[in-house]
This record gives sequence, structure tokens and C-alpha cells, in this order.
Amino acid sequence: MKKFFILLTVTVGATFSAMAQQTVSYERADEIVRLWDNSTAKYSNHETRDEAWRKQNSIWRTSSCELYIFKAALEKNTGAAIVLYPGGGYACLNLSVSVVEWYASQGITVALVKYRLPNYGHYEATLEDAIGAVKYLRTRTDLGINPAKVGVGGSSAGGHLASWVSNAMADGEKPAFAILHYPWINLTKSSTNTEGFVLFQFLGKDYHYQEAVNLSTHNMVTSTTPPTLLLLCDDDSTVSSLSSVAYYKALNNHGVKASMHIYPKGGHSLKQHFDEYRPATIDWLTWLGIVE
Repeated sequence: MKKFFILLTVTVGATFSAMAQQTVSYERADEIVRLWDNSTAKYSNHETRDEAWRKQNSIWRTSSCELYIFKAALEKNTGAAIVLYPGGGYACLNLSVSVVEWYASQGITVALVKYRLPNYGHYEATLEDAIGAVKYLRTRTDLGINPAKVGVGGSSAGGHLASWVSNAMADGEKPAFAILHYPWINLTKSSTNTEGFVLFQFLGKDYHYQEAVNLSTHNMVTSTTPPTLLLLCDDDSTVSSLSSVAYYKALNNHGVKASMHIYPKGGHSLKQHFDEYRPATIDWLTWLGIVE
């Protein structure tokens, strides 16, 4: 059974009774690491409400960053690790752990990230958490992690974040690989109502068009972007498959190793394709030399 517990953090200079802000944690992981919150990080997402659970697997109104670490199966530890960013349209974080546990069973250590949501335009805090998670996981050599084999992954909005990290980190520090599930890539093409909603959550209502252009990750790709695997379904009515196609084309144009699997049916999910995409993922990581 899933277990949840609540942490209390106090705004600096405030009294406990008047200004305490509740945060929540996911207790199913092997280890929980708290990186920072709005009072201790460089950037803030200016969220002042309590964090809260919705339907027992989604966190809303995040104001702190935590890593939920799932250790690689000891007898299979490959030295590889992946930082996973949950999706949720940048409005919440959907902590589905089936893929997390699968990675761990394959000898790959996982850090599932509770990142601070952009809260209508405060996306600097979101990126700070996403990059901080990669840097932290590289320090965990005590878990058998090879720092040169730490990659990133994410689904939907989490896929956008993983692709953003892939390009925002400095050369020589970028992740070793990226695995993107039906990612939101092109912020200037709101081809579905959902994409328009996510854009509002991410940038707020008063954003400039050029801001959306700059944060569309297919426009960020360079020759040093890490090798990337894209997995999605063609009938996705939440995020257009053309978003992934734009990213793949950019990777290809810059000579980056890339592979894309587009399944004809399945919508905004890969649940129908567990038996196909999971072996394909391991084959791809083996081809890259990340796992043996």
C-alpha cells in the first residue's frame, strides 16, 4: 500500500503558527532527498499555498524540490541512472511509478523528481530543480552510479522539461541521454485545447510570443544535445505527435543520435505498448553503450 507523509517548512522570519507551509512527500521510494524549497533555493515559484495530494498520486501547488530515489536491483546494477520528471501539464505532478520500478528492475537507478511547478510564469524555479536533480544524482556513486551514465526522461510536460534540461545545461555537463514519452515540445503551436492550457500554466497569460519561441525545445537543439529516444502514439489528442517530429528533425539536422517510435494507437499514453517500448528502450540504451 502507498504511504504518504507530510513535512512542515516554515518561511524564514515567520512564526510556526501563522506562516507554516505544508509540503508532502512520497514514501514509496527507497530514499527521499530534499534539495531545497522556495526559501532556500536561488529562484522561487512564488507558490504560497500548501502542497496537496489529489487522487493519491498527483501533487499540486509544489513549493519544494525532492528526489524520490529507487535503487537499481543490486544483482543487475548497470551503473546507469535516470532522472525522471513527472507529467501533469505543468499544473500538477502525476507520480506514476510503474515505469520507475521497471527501470530499477533493469539495473538502472531512478530519481523521480518532485519539482516546483512554474506557477504561471516562474519557470526558472522549475529548471533549477530539474538541473539540480541531475547534478545531485551524479554525486551518488555510493549507489553504484557512473556519473557519465546519468540521463533524463519524462512524459508530456515532463518530457518538455527533460528536453529543456538536455539543452540548457552547459556542454560537458549535459545528461548522457534523454528518453521522452509523448513530450510537449513546440510552445508556439497550440494544436489542442490541452496544449493551450499547458502554455498558460507554464508562461502565464501575459507572455510574449518570442518567449514561447525561445522555450520551444526544438529551437534549442545543438550538436551537443544528448542522444534522444522519443516514444509516442499517433492518435494523441492531448499533445500533437508533430511536436515530437519537430524535435526529432532538429536532432537529425544537428547530427545527434536519435530514434523515434510512433505507435498508431494509444492516445496520450504508452500503456498499450509496454511489451514493445520497454525492450526497445533497453535495446537503444545498449546501442548507446549505457547498459551492457
